[in-house]
Amino acid sequence: MLKFIFYLLLLTPLMSNLMMYVFSLFFFFFFFFLKNFFFFDFCYISYIFGMDYISFNFICLSIWVCLMISLSLISFSLNYKELYIFYINFILIFMFIVFSVMDFFYFYFFFEGSMIPVFLVLFGWGYQPERLNAGYYLIFYTLFGSFPLLLIIIYVMGLNGSFSYFLDYKFDSNILMFLLLFSFFIKFPMFGLHNWLPKAHVEAPVGGSMILAGVLLKLGGYGIIRLLKFLYNFIFDFGFIFIGLSLWGCILISMICLIQSDLKMLIAYSSVCHMSLVIIGLFTMSSCGLLGSLILMIGHGFVSSGLFFLVGIVYNQFNSRSFFILKGLIGLMPSLSLFWFMFCVMNMSCPPSINLFSEILIVISCLSWSLYTQLYLFIILFLSACYSLTIFFLTQHGYSSSLTKIIHCCYLHEYLILFLHGFPVFFVIFSLNFFF
Repeated sequence: MLKFIFYLLLLTPLMSNLMMYVFSLFFFFFFFFLKNFFFFDFCYISYIFGMDYISFNFICLSIWVCLMISLSLISFSLNYKELYIFYINFILIFMFIVFSVMDFFYFYFFFEGSMIPVFLVLFGWGYQPERLNAGYYLIFYTLFGSFPLLLIIIYVMGLNGSFSYFLDYKFDSNILMFLLLFSFFIKFPMFGLHNWLPKAHVEAPVGGSMILAGVLLKLGGYGIIRLLKFLYNFIFDFGFIFIGLSLWGCILISMICLIQSDLKMLIAYSSVCHMSLVIIGLFTMSSCGLLGSLILMIGHGFVSSGLFFLVGIVYNQFNSRSFFILKGLIGLMPSLSLFWFMFCVMNMSCPPSINLFSEILIVISCLSWSLYTQLYLFIILFLSACYSLTIFFLTQHGYSSSLTKIIHCCYLHEYLILFLHGFPVFFVIFSLNFFF
């Protein structure tokens, strides 16, 4: 494990040379992926570190998204760029550790540690003065939700000496089990606890939005997957409450998406919808739902990160994210419209993306849980298509606003970043045994 952490730490001197940093990080991803691609079921790394297929997928996603963020800095002019890459690199180190530890105390410690560089990126490079408010929302929601988790971890460690993922322990208090889940619902975020997410996305810079949507939202799902063994009885008794709330909340948030005028706000709210589907899949307590939730989190990480990068390109050109100003982009940036279309249809889970396969699995698990959910699922999937196509139609078609003035067309590396976001989503479908 030290070799991985030291490699990432020793990338720090390369931050003044952006391309050298990007090549070194890609080199790290390539060899990490190939070295661990053929392991079976579980791979013990060292003292408290281990890796199975779930954590391996999330670690690969984290490295890939951070690689895309570093590459995107060629396009966006930022002050103190070396410091920005330093924070992104530390977020990557924390995410690498979070997904490879085998104890809930270390999971909690390093997750809270990763909030500090995210908070600093949001404060330092956000767009408007409201970023201060958004940063406080992010920190206080996370700390408020995580405090009960810390107390329960200390309580279990006092009884058993540790709170390992492999501990054979059953909770007998429904309140304790709910408080454990509550902290992860905020990290998702679940409907009703989602107020911090649109604020953080709208005020964050492009890289901040990409890391938030690509990796940090997945920590709630990863934590619940690890907790399922301990909370089986609670979810079996009370899971219908959370599934019902997520189904109803997903419909309401989808309707909110249809009336948004801010492009970034719409994509942020669509993330809440997708995470609601993940909660539904996990709480059906079936292997089909678990696999569907895992694949949806991986697919959503690539797609939402790519959409936020597209919004960053457009904002860099026109200094606006409003649908009232951004019209007729197909005439101004025709080659970029292909990527807009690709990412919009991937967001609504069209074939041949892995999002389609994940939603099929979640729908099957949900219908096997209760046939009464079919009407809700039909409305959710229909509205998902509506707001995803709304993004494409409202930005690409119509007459260009007289307020817009194009400075330059896209650079080659921007197409490369978009291709590298879309490539895994489309082509992993040809090798689905990767997830089994």
